[in-house]
Amino acid sequence: MGSGRLSRRSMVVGLVGMLPGAALAWSGWPAPELSPMPGLRPLNHHVLDVVRTYPFGSTHPYVWVPGTHTDGTTRDLFFRGAQVAEGSSDVGIHCSGITFEVWLRALERAGAPAWLSPATVLSIKETWYVRDGGRLGPVEALSSRRLGLRRDRLEDLQPGDLVQLWRNSGRGHTAVFLKHRKRRDGSIRGLAFWSAQSSSAGIGIRYASMGTGADHLATIHGVRPVSPIA
Repeated sequence: MGSGRLSRRSMVVGLVGMLPGAALAWSGWPAPELSPMPGLRPLNHHVLDVVRTYPFGSTHPYVWVPGTHTDGTTRDLFFRGAQVAEGSSDVGIHCSGITFEVWLRALERAGAPAWLSPATVLSIKETWYVRDGGRLGPVEALSSRRLGLRRDRLEDLQPGDLVQLWRNSGRGHTAVFLKHRKRRDGSIRGLAFWSAQSSSAGIGIRYASMGTGADHLATIHGVRPVSPIA
C-alpha cells in the first residue's frame, strides 16, 4: 500500500537523520498503558520489542509498485512449519509487509492460539494487504478473527497498536502507533508511527496530522493485537 508523501509541514523527518546515534534510544518513547483484558494477552509490548530490532533507513529498501503483489517482508516467514510470506532483498519491503511481519513475530513471542492455522494466517495476510478490496487492513484482518480489538478513536490508541491510515489524497498506509501528536492546548491532532515508507527510503518513524490538505490524514483506524488465552 502506498505511503504517499507528507508535506514538510505535516511530516517531521523521523529520528533517523535528525539525531545522532545515542539519541535514537527507544527509551524516550512512551510505554503502553493497557487495561486488563480477561482471556486475552495483549501483544503491544512484544510489537514494540520487535520493531526495535530493525535498522532505520535503506538497509531494507522501500518499494511499492501499484498493481503488483509482493509480500514486502524482510525475510521468508513461516508459521507452524508452513511458509506464509516470501521475503526478498531484490523486491524490497512495504508498509503492509513489514507490519504483518512484526505482528507475526510478536504473536509467536507471546504464544499463538492453538486453533490458528497457516491457512488462516495466509487469509489474514490477504485482508491485511487490502487485496480483497477492503480499507481496514490489519484492523479487519485481526478483529474479525478474535486476534485484535478495534480502536477507532485516536485518543484510545496505545503504543504498539496497529493502525490503518488514509490520507485526503486517497492514499493509504499501515503502521505501528507510537504516540499522539498534540497541540499546544493538549488536544490531539495526529500521531507518531513506525513503518516503511518512501520518505525514509525504508523503515523509519514519521509524524502525521489530521487536516484538510491532500497529505493530511482523513481517517485513522486502529486495532490492539491480542492472543486469546486458552
